[in-house]
Amino acid sequence: MKLLIAEDETAVREGMVHLIDWESHGIEICGEAGNGSEALALMESCRPDILLTDIRMPYMDGLELIEQAKSKGLTFRSIILSGYNEFSYAKQAIRLGAADFILKPCRPEEILRTVLEAKQAAETQEASESRRKARDLSWNRNIPLMKNQVLLQWVKYSAVPLEERGQVIRELSMDIHDVGAQVGLVRVDTSRIPLVERDVVLLRYAATNIVKETLDHVYAGRIEVFQDGSDLLWVASLPGHVKAVPSGKAMLSAPRQIKLEPHIRLLQRNLEKYLKMTVSIALGSWKPLIDQVNESYQESVQAMESRFFQGKGGVFFYSEQGQKENATLSSSNDTSILDNEGFEQSEQKMLEHLRHGHFEHALDELEIWLSLFKSQFHYSKQEVNLRATTFLIRIQEIAKEHRIGAFEWKNELVNSMEQLPQVETLEELATIVKKMMQHLVEACSSNRTLHRTVQSVLELIKERYNTNLTLEAVAREAYISNTYLSSLFKQELGVNFLDYLHQYRIEKSKELLRQDLKIYAVARLVGYQEERHFSSTFKKWTGITPSQFKSTIH
Repeated sequence: MKLLIAEDETAVREGMVHLIDWESHGIEICGEAGNGSEALALMESCRPDILLTDIRMPYMDGLELIEQAKSKGLTFRSIILSGYNEFSYAKQAIRLGAADFILKPCRPEEILRTVLEAKQAAETQEASESRRKARDLSWNRNIPLMKNQVLLQWVKYSAVPLEERGQVIRELSMDIHDVGAQVGLVRVDTSRIPLVERDVVLLRYAATNIVKETLDHVYAGRIEVFQDGSDLLWVASLPGHVKAVPSGKAMLSAPRQIKLEPHIRLLQRNLEKYLKMTVSIALGSWKPLIDQVNESYQESVQAMESRFFQGKGGVFFYSEQGQKENATLSSSNDTSILDNEGFEQSEQKMLEHLRHGHFEHALDELEIWLSLFKSQFHYSKQEVNLRATTFLIRIQEIAKEHRIGAFEWKNELVNSMEQLPQVETLEELATIVKKMMQHLVEACSSNRTLHRTVQSVLELIKERYNTNLTLEAVAREAYISNTYLSSLFKQELGVNFLDYLHQYRIEKSKELLRQDLKIYAVARLVGYQEERHFSSTFKKWTGITPSQFKSTIH
């Protein structure tokens, strides 16, 4: 603790400096001055914690010294030395915040006691200030987390009676209004960067900033972006005029119409450009009160359901009219998806093609089957999964007809059924069904003797799948034409040569991925020169990316 003494009487000043053992009490004399001007200069350089000053001094008195020092932004506690006839200055000294007075003449013990009291008061204030700063720092550090938790609570659940959301908005310094709200939902489709857990946290933080920066001007700065698991959400207030309503709350009237889609498309491009991720985005409608933000969120979730049928990378706006049309369609056609004749007829055709090993014809019918889902979109994702599951069970019946009981076949069937609830798009569901149809045809083919040429080609694929193997090269080695080999291969196995080669490579890559090899290394080891080509092929035949496959292992 530093002390500066200002006293124009030399004997008194030196007595205070030398007759008291300041050091043993944790006090350092950082300066002594004979007048106010000299003391002010010393205070600016040594920054004392306590100023012990006489009132009457040349050039600048003690009160002016205190006032000048405070005007320069110096913080200190002041003790004033005064005579009996100078006590009229007490009122002004109090106004200037003097900590105490010592009347002259005074003893060293009295001076020490008064300074120690000032020291203790300064230390108490410093400790209190330190605790306050720590609380403020902790509060500021936790505000983003608190905002995230509060906003999640608001979007997930309806407002409760007497809940003052406007007050919470102000207390947490949120950028939104307490009137008017719209929710946006951002769902990551793919990321081209393999990530560890720490990278995922940083990526989400970066994505949050990009959403905020891209849309900030659209909502005139009234937007809060937060996380919900792997999804990002935003709550925004739309520009408008505040008016009172009978309930006593305010609401926004006549919000300015915003053409959001161009800005949402820009957001998609920014996330792709800077973070190498593709996303789907869904928006709920505007609600007049923040208490209704849960309704806008539920609408964004409903809008995101369109992603299952329309595919990833889309922008989906909730349409009240569209929901009414869906409800009308659903009520006018209350047939269960399991009783739908269109699906039944299409599946019967597929099963018949599969019984005869006509995989290509079955695939053609599969496209018709999928188009039925897209045209009858009043069915939910869960209903579509139910229909697909029952179809896989019917495929299993064909396997029983052909006496196919291999462990691999049963294992694939179980895996496929477990994957169905996790699929995010109709395309991914089609991949699973297509794969099971392929396995059925292959299993049926393995139960009969294959043409010798096809057998030799299969051996060749087994030996050289990791090389630049082409239909032309294989045909040359088999001494037959490309056309004949292609036709013979499809006839015997129900699949063309290139599809079989890709699937064989993908199965081999799974074994290598389980060994924790890098994806680019696995791509080279199974015959793909480019990692991107390998990843897209892997996803085509498995429904997931190589990195997603690795994550399921760990």
